[in-house]
Amino acid sequence: MAVYAARRELVLTTPYFVPSKSLRTALVSAAMRGLKVILIVPAKVNSLLVRYASQAFKGDLLRAGVRIANFEGGLLHTKSGTINGKISLFGSLNLDPRSFRLNFEISLAVYDQQFTTQLRQLQQAYIDHSQLMNLEMWHSRPLSQRIAENFTRLFGPLL
Repeated sequence: MAVYAARRELVLTTPYFVPSKSLRTALVSAAMRGLKVILIVPAKVNSLLVRYASQAFKGDLLRAGVRIANFEGGLLHTKSGTINGKISLFGSLNLDPRSFRLNFEISLAVYDQQFTTQLRQLQQAYIDHSQLMNLEMWHSRPLSQRIAENFTRLFGPLL
């Protein structure tokens, strides 16, 4: 998994974030070992179930030190990653179980400094048009929203 290859920085951009247990573990362990881990996701998701399930997983990541940027600059459909500012990943793969196990998705790894620098600049533009989430914001969600999120989290592997 590319997450374990990161030594300094890992920046992931995805429109649908319903992570598997192994991906959550990898992101948490990366942040806890001192990597700068940034997750860029849309502030609004077109699927209510995916939005609630995605939100339910963010607390563990925030507690571990993962920075979560909720993109507010329009539609976010980019599926990309940069590792250590040297390696780029992009393609059709969402960070959800369906993409990993069911759908026929593809991602391309690019080992080119110039390309990765340009992709990282795009990711930074997304971050600049995002609201950075923190634990206080996450804990201040209404009770009804927390219940809905925890309920839909049960269906995460199916989403």
